Amino acid sequence: MDVGETIETTLATLRNTTGTDNSSVEFLFIKLPPIYYWNAVVVYTAIGCLETFVSLIALLHMPRPFSNFQYLLLNLAFADFIDVTLFLIAFSISHWMHVNFDELSIDEKRRSFCVITTMTTTAIAMIQSVSLGTFALVINQFIAITYPLRYNSIVTKGRLLVALVLKWALIAILVIPALLLGGIYCETSVYTPALSALNGLLLVVPSLIVSAVMFIIYAVIYRKVRTTLKNPVAASQNVTFQQEAKLVVTTGILMGTVLVLWFPSMIGSIYNIYRMIVAPLEIENDTTTTLIGLFMQLIFFTNFIVDPLVYGIRLEVVRQGYGRLLRKVKRKLSWCSNPVGSNVMHTNPTFDSRSDSVASEGTLMSRA
Repeated sequence: MDVGETIETTLATLRNTTGTDNSSVEFLFIKLPPIYYWNAVVVYTAIGCLETFVSLIALLHMPRPFSNFQYLLLNLAFADFIDVTLFLIAFSISHWMHVNFDELSIDEKRRSFCVITTMTTTAIAMIQSVSLGTFALVINQFIAITYPLRYNSIVTKGRLLVALVLKWALIAILVIPALLLGGIYCETSVYTPALSALNGLLLVVPSLIVSAVMFIIYAVIYRKVRTTLKNPVAASQNVTFQQEAKLVVTTGILMGTVLVLWFPSMIGSIYNIYRMIVAPLEIENDTTTTLIGLFMQLIFFTNFIVDPLVYGIRLEVVRQGYGRLLRKVKRKLSWCSNPVGSNVMHTNPTFDSRSDSVASEGTLMSRA
């Protein structure tokens, strides 16, 4: 008996022990992916988790005061880190379960499936925090390019804070159905086609709406930038516009990674939702579709790895944050290796003064 058949038998036993009539339960079972898939997704999400964490710390070390764009960049990095961490936990438990399935008791299997399902559905709902974070960057650049003289009065720190609070409140609302789906599964130990389809809709519907609006707005920004750049004299004399144009390109790359890396997974999710509703039992034996779906998921998780590289390479102010973080780590390591000379190191103000002098030159994002 392979792992898939063992899980099906175990869940059937769970339904019987909880008094559920098998004939009245529409149960969808999809065999666990092979071990190399779990190895791949655990490594992918672990790299993404480490990279987004380091990136988040580096962003916090950017020269102060932060601009609105920097706050929005921090918001995106935080969303990336939270989401990829949830996926890493779920996939790590799945990998452990795949390896030790035969040794686990029924209660352990039930608890593990409960945690995996709850974490996965929550992570899928939290994906919208990433798309909305990218959307906020696009909106910020739309205002900066379209209303340059009124930008500071329109995008104030107070309004930005309110917008971020509303964004995370919306994410909390989206997470509630995910937790309910996980709770239903934990109570019944049955993952029905309806639950699976709802889980897919949590990913597809909001992502498609946000992506479509974001693409339209960015097209307007890009057209305006191209129109201005056709007049090289006017563009070269406007330093602020040059800075904003570079941020527009960076924002476009971040938006492009979302659209390109998420689109295959969206198509796969739509197809799976259709199959789950029309012919759910055929999916179990459709090996080709399963493998394609797994490959699309790996492409999807690449977004968490690519995002920090994009703004780390493109934006000088982010590179300054990495430089300050690196120097801080070196100072800590030097202090640990030579605690006697630590007093001399603490009296040396070159770290902050050097970083602040670089920041004062106003290379990027000088707008408060």
